[in-house]
Amino acid sequence: MDPHVVFDCQKIVSDRFALTMAAAARARALTRGAEPRLDLPGASATNLALHEIAGGAFRQDELTPFLSGSASPARLPAPNSKSTELRGDGASSAAPAPVSSPQEAVH
Repeated sequence: MDPHVVFDCQKIVSDRFALTMAAAARARALTRGAEPRLDLPGASATNLALHEIAGGAFRQDELTPFLSGSASPARLPAPNSKSTELRGDGASSAAPAPVSSPQEAVH
């Protein structure tokens, strides 16, 4: 992977995590048979995805899900009160681990 391509990609998608997610999504699509947007014979799906991002082969709405602050963050549902209750008397059913004696050798 050419570091200059990654540098050019960061001009489009400044967050490295978002860039990784966008490139991985495009590489999966290419692996599943999506039509390449650039002609780079012999390039792997990952390198082709990065070259496509660096070359501006994407519309802004295609990159929007990967850009920070572009959409509302996904939130986990609030826990219901029944799932946070302890079972039984609240005591653990696991047996305590035996304490090792100082005479035991650890190998």
